[in-house]
Amino acid sequence: MFIAREKFKSNIVEYILYMFNIEDVIRFNHFSISELEINIISKYNLPDNQLDEVRSWYQTLINQMEKEDIRESGHLSTLKELIFKLNDFHIQLLNTLEEEHYIEQYRWAAGYIKELKIKMNNAELTEIEVCLNGLYGFMLLKMKGTPISDETLQAMSVFSQMLRHLSQKYLERFK
Repeated sequence: MFIAREKFKSNIVEYILYMFNIEDVIRFNHFSISELEINIISKYNLPDNQLDEVRSWYQTLINQMEKEDIRESGHLSTLKELIFKLNDFHIQLLNTLEEEHYIEQYRWAAGYIKELKIKMNNAELTEIEVCLNGLYGFMLLKMKGTPISDETLQAMSVFSQMLRHLSQKYLERFK
C-alpha cells in the first residue's frame, strides 16, 4: 500500500505494473485475507496501525476484484481507466510537434508494439496496454528464470524507455 502510494506519485507506469503484481498476489493467495496475512502482511516490519492499513487495503482490493469479477484474470476498473487515460495522453504527445523526442521513441517502439499485439491476438488492446502487458509478462519471465530471447530483451528495453518518458510527461502534466 505504501509502495503503491509512492509509485502513484512518482511514476505512473511503475504504479500500474506494481498493481498488476498485487492483483496476481491476491489471486495466488486465493482472495483470502488470512493467506495474505501469513504470506505477505506479516512480513512487513510496521507498527500495528500501519499493518491495519495494509490489511484494510488488501481487503478493499479483494472486494473490488470480486465485485468486478476478475478472479481469474483482468485488471481493476480503476487501473483500466488509468491506462486509457495514459493512452489518450500518449496519443496527444504523438500529435504534438514539440514532442519530437517522445515521437522518436515511439517510432522505435511501433514495430515491436505491432508485433506483440499480433502475438497477443487482441485487436482491442491499446498501444500502451500492449507495452504494459509486455513489460509485466517480461517481469514474470525474469522472476521465473525463463530464458528470454535477444529480440524480446530489445523490445522490452524500447518499451521501457518510451514508457519512462511517457510517465515523466504524465507527471509533469497531471500531478
